[in-house]
Amino acid sequence: MPWEAATPPRPPSTPVDLTPVDRSHRAVLSNLGQLYRHDLSEAYGHLPNDDGTFNDRPLDRFLAGVDPQSRAWLITAAGRTAGFVLTTPAEGGMSIASFFVVRALRRTGVGRAAAIHVISLFPGRWRIGFQRYNPGVEAFWSTVATQVSGTTWEIHDGPAAEARPPDTFISFTTSGSFRNDRS
Repeated sequence: MPWEAATPPRPPSTPVDLTPVDRSHRAVLSNLGQLYRHDLSEAYGHLPNDDGTFNDRPLDRFLAGVDPQSRAWLITAAGRTAGFVLTTPAEGGMSIASFFVVRALRRTGVGRAAAIHVISLFPGRWRIGFQRYNPGVEAFWSTVATQVSGTTWEIHDGPAAEARPPDTFISFTTSGSFRNDRS
């Protein structure tokens, strides 16, 4: 039908790279953080502040330098800004505190490549939290865990929060010797 236009092509998605965030990236990370929080606002029931911005405590703490062991990377795909990942130490290993890929590049392999890349930087124990009510997220993290640790990963629900379902956690240990076919 004439009103049904073809879906526009997706932007290029390779190569996928991580750029360590430094002070020069503060505005970019802050802006991407707003998109991230907007994406989560439906599931969490959060509304923006009176100035139209969303709070993001982990990202705000990172930008303020509160936890020097936390790290952030900008995700790029084909040289363009594609998202970010924030890691922090957790329970004798590492955790991904925040993970965001812009909508135009979701389901293109960019997120998987970025996740595997950041996990490869810190071999050892990982614990990653997510919300099962976020469509596709359990399949995404299960695929990543399988690629980096084979079948030796575990998944479980944490305690229920007051106003929403419990977070789910996937845990695994890596040796750092896995392959990332996407980047």
